[in-house]
Amino acid sequence: MKKNLIVFLLFLILTIIITFPLVLEINSYIPGFYSTDEPFGTLWNLWRVKYSWNNHLSLRYTPLIAYPFGLDMFRSGYIPYLDVMLMYFLTIITMPVVTYNLLLLLNLFLSGILTYFLAFYLFKNRLAAIFSGIIFAFCPYQFIRLWQHPGLTYNQWLPLSLLSLILLKENFSKAIALLFIFSLLLLYSFDQHIMLFGSFIIVLFLVYLLICHRKKSLFKQDLIFYKRTVALWGLVLVILLLQYFPIIKNTFKFSSSTPASAFNPYHRPFEDLFAQSARPLSYLLPALVHPVFGKFTEQFIGSQLYGISLTEHTLYLGWVPLVLAFAAIRRWRRNKKLRITNYELRVTDNEDFYIGFFVFLALIAWFFSQPPWWKIGPFKIFMPSFFIYKVLPMLRAYCRFGIVVMLAVSVLAGYGLKFILAKLRTTASRIMITGLFCALVLFEFWNYPPFKVIDVSERPAVYYWLKGQPKDFVIAEYPIDADSPNEMYKFYQTFHEKKIINGTIPGTKANKIAKTITKLSSLDTAVVLKGMGVRYTLVHRDEYLKTELIEEIEEVKKIPHNPALKLIRSFPTQQCPEKDIICTGQTGPIDIYEVIAFSDKTRN
Repeated sequence: MKKNLIVFLLFLILTIIITFPLVLEINSYIPGFYSTDEPFGTLWNLWRVKYSWNNHLSLRYTPLIAYPFGLDMFRSGYIPYLDVMLMYFLTIITMPVVTYNLLLLLNLFLSGILTYFLAFYLFKNRLAAIFSGIIFAFCPYQFIRLWQHPGLTYNQWLPLSLLSLILLKENFSKAIALLFIFSLLLLYSFDQHIMLFGSFIIVLFLVYLLICHRKKSLFKQDLIFYKRTVALWGLVLVILLLQYFPIIKNTFKFSSSTPASAFNPYHRPFEDLFAQSARPLSYLLPALVHPVFGKFTEQFIGSQLYGISLTEHTLYLGWVPLVLAFAAIRRWRRNKKLRITNYELRVTDNEDFYIGFFVFLALIAWFFSQPPWWKIGPFKIFMPSFFIYKVLPMLRAYCRFGIVVMLAVSVLAGYGLKFILAKLRTTASRIMITGLFCALVLFEFWNYPPFKVIDVSERPAVYYWLKGQPKDFVIAEYPIDADSPNEMYKFYQTFHEKKIINGTIPGTKANKIAKTITKLSSLDTAVVLKGMGVRYTLVHRDEYLKTELIEEIEEVKKIPHNPALKLIRSFPTQQCPEKDIICTGQTGPIDIYEVIAFSDKTRN
């Protein structure tokens, strides 16, 4: 118990160091960097929950955005009850930014701890297990998701569900059965990708067991395990039926009858499978954010060898883990040759079985992360993603299977280190070698300077002005976000607390209206805005000018000449107070116009 507490403390300290300086400013900073605004949408939703709770508004339907139509927050039909309850509870008792950070830090910490427990059960070597936990928890994939896709950080349920499945096989008891049920409930109660990856791992484990034990001598034992697994799995699905029934119903309803779109949760564009699949160098080149090696990787961004997406193609496995994993595989292959004449010894040896499984898992997950086909000359070699899309068109980012590859590599690397440590005679030398390998891995996965945090404590001055105005009116921010929701507009609402017409979702009635009022210089647009109850419009001039499109530049010049708009005030450009830390207070010049009533003579 004492040793486990030391391990807990170690992973806690590493989590704090790796995310520095986040913990020092947990109410002011969030993990992040320049290339996305998705975290701000999550922060807005956490604020919305607390605001709605305090003001007796619906927690499902909100009138705060897409005004006057509002928005159903669970329009896709997917309601992960455990995730929602956890976030809502924490948000109500704390602050949105604190809730956001606590969940992300907890996910990172638990990814290390639960991988450690999985590896320790397999290795019976604490130092090698710590090494595996560090690899999985602090790999570049985890940090990219930490900065951009909060929902994809719940990877700790992957090692937990696999560990509970292994325990179910090796040492069945009622307590272990409950652990397996609990792990599946967690696996299926957060992001759908985590659910998919966990199910994928479980299915591959069952398939691999069938391959290894295909002879009759172990058939009865395996059959009992299969029956238990299926029964407990089915029980979990029954418990969560209400959660997944709307998804099943909508999948059949929308997957083929509605056009593919990035905003259609049930039918994604087929072309996305190519843009968001792994490439040969995605797994082999250090992350672009690495302070030393990132510049080397940068030259490959956008190429067919690496991929176009910084987020999706950061799948680096690390050369130290790969070398140790290959060392483990080499020993496994050598031992298999020695055991080939003794079948019973071979199939009952845990080391032989589990190294083989993780090799199998890494290879299959790697294939699943590939594009729909490889084209070699005139020939096409179809990959699993091509066939899966036919059945599940809501999936598009197959490169995310890289986290499954990472889990397999982390365990194999732990095996490799275990074999090295077994050759050392003293505890001090084992600790020293483990520390060296951990340091090398952490250096390979290092991501600052600059710090990967965003200061969310300040807003542009215009929103301080808005906050001081009476609450019962509506604003519109321009350029209007008619193509996709502008998460920053929503985030700024967490401060000024006025209803906005922005934040519409393509395909909704509110979005159809938004598409008709993109030209603020038009008198007709002002009429519609007035009818929607808009009092002020905020014009972000830089957002028009940075597109470098002539029509956008002309539009920003025409806006002041709209007779239905009255310029109230202009706010100048603002910069972040700290040079090396991005902030939400930085902005270009913003003009505030009041939408005024006018006569028919003015219109004419």
